[in-house]
Amino acid sequence: MSADLKARKIRAARESNPVKYDMHLILNTHWDREYRWSFRETQARLLEAGDLLVTTMEKDERFRYFHTDSQASFLEDYLEFRPENRSRVEKLVAAGRILTGPWYTLPAEFLVSAESLVRNLLLGHRIAAGLGGVMKCAYNIFSWGQVSQLPQIYRQFGMDTILFYRGINQSKLKHLEFWWESPDGSRAMGLTFSSYHRLNFWIYVYNPFIRGSKSGSLPTGEYSLDEIKKKGGLFAKLADTYSTNDLNYHLLHQPVALDMTAALEGMTTLLNSVKDKASTRHLLFLQGFDQENPDPVVPDLIDKINSSIDYGKLKVSSLPEYVDLVRKEMSKSGADSALPTFQGEMLDVETHADALGPLYNGVFSARMPLKMRNTDCQNRLERWAEPTSAWLFLQGLEYPGKLLDSAWREILQNQQHDGIGGCHVDRIQLAMEERYRIANDISECVTRDNLKALVSQIDYSFVGAQELALTIFNTSLHPRHEVLEVEVDIPKSWGLRDHGPYKKPLLIEADDPKGAPARCQILGTEDDTFYAYLKYGNAISIEATRIRLAIEVRVPACGYGVYRLRPRQAASRPVDDLSRETHTLENEFLRASIATDGSVSVLDKATGFSAENLNHFEDEGECGGPLAHIRPDRDARYTTHGEPARIALITNGPLVAKYRVERDWMLPESLDAERKIHVPHGAQWVDYGSLGRSERNRHIRIVTEVTLQKLGRCLEFKTRVSNNCLDHRLRVLFPVGLEKAETCHVDSPFDVVTRKIAVPDSTGWYEEAARTLPTTSFVDVSDGTHGLAVFHDGLSEYEVIDQPKRTIALTLLRCFGTAGNPTETHVYQPLAQCLGEHQFRYAVFPHSGLWSSCHLLREAHAFTTPLRAVVSSGNPSGKLPTSLAFFEWNTDDLVFSALKLAEDGRALVLRGFNPTKSTLAMRLRVPGIIHRAALVTLEEKEISALPIDANHVAWTVRPGEITSIRLELRD
Repeated sequence: MSADLKARKIRAARESNPVKYDMHLILNTHWDREYRWSFRETQARLLEAGDLLVTTMEKDERFRYFHTDSQASFLEDYLEFRPENRSRVEKLVAAGRILTGPWYTLPAEFLVSAESLVRNLLLGHRIAAGLGGVMKCAYNIFSWGQVSQLPQIYRQFGMDTILFYRGINQSKLKHLEFWWESPDGSRAMGLTFSSYHRLNFWIYVYNPFIRGSKSGSLPTGEYSLDEIKKKGGLFAKLADTYSTNDLNYHLLHQPVALDMTAALEGMTTLLNSVKDKASTRHLLFLQGFDQENPDPVVPDLIDKINSSIDYGKLKVSSLPEYVDLVRKEMSKSGADSALPTFQGEMLDVETHADALGPLYNGVFSARMPLKMRNTDCQNRLERWAEPTSAWLFLQGLEYPGKLLDSAWREILQNQQHDGIGGCHVDRIQLAMEERYRIANDISECVTRDNLKALVSQIDYSFVGAQELALTIFNTSLHPRHEVLEVEVDIPKSWGLRDHGPYKKPLLIEADDPKGAPARCQILGTEDDTFYAYLKYGNAISIEATRIRLAIEVRVPACGYGVYRLRPRQAASRPVDDLSRETHTLENEFLRASIATDGSVSVLDKATGFSAENLNHFEDEGECGGPLAHIRPDRDARYTTHGEPARIALITNGPLVAKYRVERDWMLPESLDAERKIHVPHGAQWVDYGSLGRSERNRHIRIVTEVTLQKLGRCLEFKTRVSNNCLDHRLRVLFPVGLEKAETCHVDSPFDVVTRKIAVPDSTGWYEEAARTLPTTSFVDVSDGTHGLAVFHDGLSEYEVIDQPKRTIALTLLRCFGTAGNPTETHVYQPLAQCLGEHQFRYAVFPHSGLWSSCHLLREAHAFTTPLRAVVSSGNPSGKLPTSLAFFEWNTDDLVFSALKLAEDGRALVLRGFNPTKSTLAMRLRVPGIIHRAALVTLEEKEISALPIDANHVAWTVRPGEITSIRLELRD
């Protein structure tokens, strides 16, 4: 039988017994809380959408379901100004018609912490449950890429199917369904979409129906102005000079075409785009355009379509219903067993797909100052305010839950994807900055009050007259031994500083409660007046000498330790300095040399491995925007390599030594376009050529402090950049020199991921292969024998350059002047240019072996979470000991994530994760007040009780597992 005859017979068989599809239409919206407009303007628009939704659903049972984009903030924001509609909304949610949650806002997963993802889901569950019910469906269309632990996170919240599209290369998929495994083996079914993804029905059917426009394209002005006017439509725009923010026209009394011919043509196109890739007869169609109002006409459109087609039935459905039917049918047919299984993160670019599927990896560096603020806020809340509040809860004091919840809300509102992604207008940046300030105000106030409360209870009886107590706090689950810099005020009333008209030098000696001395180094001295605030009576002034002090300390895990400080009149003159040679720093572990161009060479003394030319800078042009880095056609790339720098030793001693490296670097001030002005016969036009970097220069000032501590295994850098230039990308470079390394390792929420260094040739791809990728706190390159990690505090983008030197490049600033939305009139966004002063903190950590053999995550967390200290006069009547570990576990491999109050307010929850390939036999020491322990999910549902034996809890943690322990206190 010929191939042609066989094909005809197959077609004939299909035509005689055509498939009847169950076509599930999801009525939804993609509601960007802040993006094109400020939050309040977006919220004002939400009132119209919410009013339409409630009224339509009450009047028309055919408008069966509506999805709030999987975020509970949609309804919370609506009800803020429509409290009178709460009972109506609750009725619809309880009936399962309005589906809300599981998220609070829609985060960009790679740009927020692991705990932020968990708290976002917890808050979304809490709000949705309070309104009548949580949508237990993992609809994840908002993130630029999907983190490796997402299946496990969702499974621990009771969801086993994930719908998404960004991050998975659609061209590699034969079917829309696949399996996805997290590092612990948690498996979820992944469901992706056909062409145009979350708005395929809107593009192909709905938009042509109401506008009479061509099917299958984004709306680009198919409406005729004359036709709109004939049908009663009206365009209006505020035109006075007082209304400068009203950039665009508004269409009033919008006419609708109700073009069934266009709609049915679109249905055919839509069906053909999805039917051959779906594994079941259940097809998913979606209506979710950005900020789209629910349209009461859709049920009529569905009825008309169903009366005109013979290939199945279109119905208003829900995501849980669709997922349930697909899973059941695939299980029954065995089709699920034949699906491919993917592991790890989803961070692929799109090679041959439509316009709405790109990864858009430019968001990882857009508006970098906001990303650094986000990291700072997360660290202060997660690693200080919450754990110290838990310590006080163990003492029977109140946990400040409402304050901390308020801080979390501020942060989570900023972490909605278009906010933290940086692809918004400047107005939103201003609002985000204030929310971050509010969150930090709360976290710092709570932390300060918690540490004061603890200090008031500690027994300082070993501290004598004219002595001070220094209490060091550590919230990690590991003991720490390091050098800490603190400020100590010596009252002038003690008579140690003044000697007639002269000032006597002071030094400080320190020891622990057992009398063991602690080495100190004086970093600076200043006389001033300070104030002590009183509970009653305002304040008193204190004349004092402030001494900046470095001290070598040991602190127990998850607790505190105390040192006694004894000031005396004497000069400190140590000779065992860490910088004994010009431009050189050296301790037991490292030797660092600073070259004349300011770059640094580091030698790992234990292994002999060295890396050179570290911490030099590169700058190139930028003509892209928040979604992508694009170099101009006529670019000019500059480096500081070989450029002279000013180098000065500013601190030297046995505990700390610092150099300052100063650069005044001339760079192009902005982008320019080639311009030709034509004036033929009185007419005039301007011809703009390609973009290039300007030949006019401005200087940017870069000042770096290079610090080595006595106990430091990493060399630390603190860099200040005064940015005066526009349209450029500034990076700091670290050539590792390990040519044989083929992969790098990077931390990600609840995981350490492995990524290839090689970049494929992406000629002809829809989206360029990603060179820059996200990072949380470190990037490591190793050949298995030697390695170099770069720690950083809030820098979210890196590249390991695919060249023999294997250079790690951290993006400091990527400066442009646009927002991310293509459908609005362009307005210059100056804040996206990141002008002004910026400070960056990072470090290099040479090591042997792979990341997993040198406790790299623990070292990175110690770098990003400095110890904290309180200086006090001492309280001899306190009941707490001078050293206390509230909790401690038996391994360096389980990574601490959270210590918080349980959602029900009656217990504590302690969380960690295992990034290794080995099962960990855990043993956690707990305070005697803990009387019951249990394993719980991230949703805090109990899995199993754990026995407590001699104040210890034992359990095992699988490779890659996220583990949470609920700890209940005795009454």
